[in-house]
Amino acid sequence: MIKLFLWTLLFFFSCHSNSDTENHLKASSVFDTTSVLTAEKKSSELNKSEKLFDNKQPFKIISFTSAINKNTTDTDTTKCSRWTLAKSDIETIIRNSEPLDGTTWDLSFLVLTCTKAVRVVQGGQQFSVELNAGSFFWVNNGDTSVLFGDYKESDRKYFIEGPDNK
Repeated sequence: MIKLFLWTLLFFFSCHSNSDTENHLKASSVFDTTSVLTAEKKSSELNKSEKLFDNKQPFKIISFTSAINKNTTDTDTTKCSRWTLAKSDIETIIRNSEPLDGTTWDLSFLVLTCTKAVRVVQGGQQFSVELNAGSFFWVNNGDTSVLFGDYKESDRKYFIEGPDNK
């Protein structure tokens, strides 16, 4: 009798478990397909919308303002009031600069407290630019940043500090 009872329970749970597994698999596969399609769509949209800034292509400055960089060991902010740039100066700096890798930036450029927060548009897309008085700038777009440095001797007048020679 106990044997029959155990077999009945085993049979009951195995049937119940199988049907639940089938339902789980069906729901899971629908969910997985939906999440994959959603992820592919988002990835495709990002690829279309996120472009890197190219300083050799036309761009337009839509705003700029002075700011202070607090992520530096340079604590002298008094010099920042003397660091002024016109819109045309910023355009010249951006056009004349060249892309940098992190090592070159670290070894050749001083990070000063004085910065200009600049908004530019290129190809219908907005970019955030942080121009540092140490002759370099970052261009940010979403989670992507590109680093540029200005080595031009004629542009030294725009900065407080120039880079070390290449």
